[in-house]
Amino acid sequence: MSQRKAKEYRRAMEQYNGVAEDVDDLKRRVGALEARHYREDRDKAVDMIQRRAAAKKWEETVKARTMKKAEHERKARAEERRRRIARRRLITLALGALAVVMLLASVIMTITAKPAAEAAEAEITGAAVTSTPVALVTAEPDMWDGEGEDPLEAEKIEEALLASGYFSVAVPMCYEYQDYMRTYCAAYECPYPLALAVAEVESHFDMGAVGAAGEVGIMQLNPGPENTYWINLEAETELDPTTPSGNIAAGCYLLGMYMQEYGDANKAAMAYNMGVSGAENAWAEGITSTDYSTAVVEAMERWEVTVNAWNGI
Repeated sequence: MSQRKAKEYRRAMEQYNGVAEDVDDLKRRVGALEARHYREDRDKAVDMIQRRAAAKKWEETVKARTMKKAEHERKARAEERRRRIARRRLITLALGALAVVMLLASVIMTITAKPAAEAAEAEITGAAVTSTPVALVTAEPDMWDGEGEDPLEAEKIEEALLASGYFSVAVPMCYEYQDYMRTYCAAYECPYPLALAVAEVESHFDMGAVGAAGEVGIMQLNPGPENTYWINLEAETELDPTTPSGNIAAGCYLLGMYMQEYGDANKAAMAYNMGVSGAENAWAEGITSTDYSTAVVEAMERWEVTVNAWNGI
């Protein structure tokens, strides 16, 4: 090989080696850059996961606090309702006891006035006879002697509550159920005639009635999916909605809530029958009443005339 060719060959090899070194350097640089990007992406992904976990934990904490607060408020409302019910029951019993006392006082006055009248009559006729016969006063067998517990006290209280209008023979429910309805209507701010009207339309006052969807009792309470409606009602009233007292309490609770929300018996009846969402959808479509709500309002107006003479609770 000539010297010139050898020189060109060396120069070409030097250039190739330089290019190879540049390529290797470029590969190292690209590798380092890719490694840095990988670490950055990994760190970002880890940070995102941690942020999401922290956000989820915070949401769970807020939700738990909210649920705890709501449960505390629910229990406070329930306790206040129990106190109001207890106070109203005491007032009712006091009124009944007062009526019984007045009745007993009237009976005692009648009994004491009778011997006095007989004595006066004997005194007047005594002047015309040589001797006055001794009158023996014996207690009537059914008359309470004033000692111990009056065996007729319950009947007398019942009579007094009937006389006051708290109970009514026109209402086709036993007095125990009437007392439940009066009490829970007062507790949940439900008009008594409205509760009677719903009971009439829903079940004709039949506590043993069972509907096609599993509705039960006088107020025909729907169990809902997996009994969730009953569970919610029991949580609010602290009474089993499948029992007489719990059934009436839950019905009065719903009606009272709807009356406070809508301020209209017709709307309250629609919400009771169709559910809140169903009723609101109907109103949005311009439907302001149904056969059910019309029947309830008509029955309520009849009951207003029958039972609203009593204004105690």
